[in-house]
Amino acid sequence: MSPPIRVALLGYGLAGAVFHAPLIAAVEGLELAAIVTRDQKRRTRARRDHPNAALLDSPDEVWEGAGDPDLVVVAAT
Repeated sequence: MSPPIRVALLGYGLAGAVFHAPLIAAVEGLELAAIVTRDQKRRTRARRDHPNAALLDSPDEVWEGAGDPDLVVVAAT
C-alpha cells in the first residue's frame, strides 16, 4: 500500500470544519496533516476533531515546508 497523500487545510471556518476536513479524514488514502487557523476557538475545535493534524498559524508555514503536504485545500476567504 502506498503512503497516504498528506493534506494541509487552509481555513477552519464553516467550509473547512464542516465540509473539507471531514471529507479529507473520511477518504482512504488521504491524511489531514495540517490545519491553518489563527482563531483560538477554531484551533480548539480543530485539535478536538483532528488531534493528529498539526495546527499552523499561517499559510506561510505550509509553504515553508511544515509537514511537507502533498496537497493543499483552500477553505478561506
